[in-house]
Amino acid sequence: MKTMEDFDYLAPESNAAWLDGRGDGRFEQYEQFYRDERARLAEGFDLKTVNEGYQEWAGRQPSRLLSMLSAPWFGRVAVVFFCLYMASRLIPVVAKLQPVATGGLLIAAFAGLRVFHWRRRRRRT
Repeated sequence: MKTMEDFDYLAPESNAAWLDGRGDGRFEQYEQFYRDERARLAEGFDLKTVNEGYQEWAGRQPSRLLSMLSAPWFGRVAVVFFCLYMASRLIPVVAKLQPVATGGLLIAAFAGLRVFHWRRRRRRT
């Protein structure tokens, strides 16, 4: 009869998956810490001390969610989505009041974006 231990490796949060290097990235984080400490300590390397140090080091690290929210790309994406949302709410209202002016502004905005991307592409080459 099979026990749950036989299938432990299938769960990404299990110890077997963690030791196999699969799962949520904790193993890779530990492995990097271990290699850095081994290179730093060289002769005086003690695995027990390093493991205790890892526990303290991991406790000081910010959470993944906090790291993602503080990343520069996240702010850019949030600004883009906010601008898209505001434009989707504002353009129909303005188009009802001034359809010709709204059309002219949209054409000017799209032309400006094309020129901006064209110049940027030209600078890279």
